[in-house]
Amino acid sequence: MSFDAPKSSHNKDNEGAESAVGRDRRFERLARLVDYDGIVKLRHAHVMIVGLGGVGSWCAEAIVRSGVGTVTLIDFDKVSINNFNRQMPALETTVGVSKAKALYERLKLINRHCNIIVKEEQVDRFDIGRIFDRKVDFVIDAIDQLGNKCALINYCVRKNIKIVTSVGAGGRLDPTQIRVVDLSETKDDSLARMVRIYLRKRHMFPRTGRFYVPTVISLEPLRIPVEPKFPEDAEDITPQELAALDPVSKDRRKMIMGTAAFVTSCFGMTCASVAVRTILGEKIPGLKNRPGSFRLPKEPPLPLPEYDGEPV
Repeated sequence: MSFDAPKSSHNKDNEGAESAVGRDRRFERLARLVDYDGIVKLRHAHVMIVGLGGVGSWCAEAIVRSGVGTVTLIDFDKVSINNFNRQMPALETTVGVSKAKALYERLKLINRHCNIIVKEEQVDRFDIGRIFDRKVDFVIDAIDQLGNKCALINYCVRKNIKIVTSVGAGGRLDPTQIRVVDLSETKDDSLARMVRIYLRKRHMFPRTGRFYVPTVISLEPLRIPVEPKFPEDAEDITPQELAALDPVSKDRRKMIMGTAAFVTSCFGMTCASVAVRTILGEKIPGLKNRPGSFRLPKEPPLPLPEYDGEPV
């Protein structure tokens, strides 16, 4: 499901009366950093955020609070009780509501003039171009699923769309160790390593050298999850709740990392910073712009490869 932001009847009279300059006054403190010309650039920009979990949800708020004029939100999932420790839209009143819709309602209260496009769907790695039904200036990748994540990165690189990707935010407690590097230069991050392997194997990314994909990482050593020792004989706990506490998901056959809001949110804020600075034409320290000579070879046909024996 997808929809464009409907006009609020409550604000309809004020909508036409307020000039562009009047709308931009709410971002006056940001203008003191980037000048009014920067505010105009952001107002005319379109940022797409794919994945609205612990990273993407906070990132979306920062993007809207930065005066970006058009924002596309993409996520298929709903708010659940185990999102409360890390995801911005998770409230008692939003459990069971789609994350995209819950975010839409909040973001409209921040800037009613922002054109918010909601796509309540999971991106399809076999048809990734479908989500790009209008021009996008910057993409923020906060996807967890490997195949879809790599398909989005590959599409943006091949179409010369600017993108930043977030990798391992789980298993960390220290937000001061967050950095922005090229995807080819990450270390000790299992998700980033799998992304590189998959991009090289399936999407023909270079074996050596830069990918020219800004990547938000943490230098903090990974903390392996432990099983929470909640009392199993409590009268108010159900078997389903107990099963959800197991750090190893038997269905997904992967480890469920511990997460902290002050880390995932800082990953999201860092992604937003990269997007805003790039739109403003600023250089990100330590990164290089993708040269015009950078070209990826033609991709091999299906079937898709496997990673460690598992279809990705």
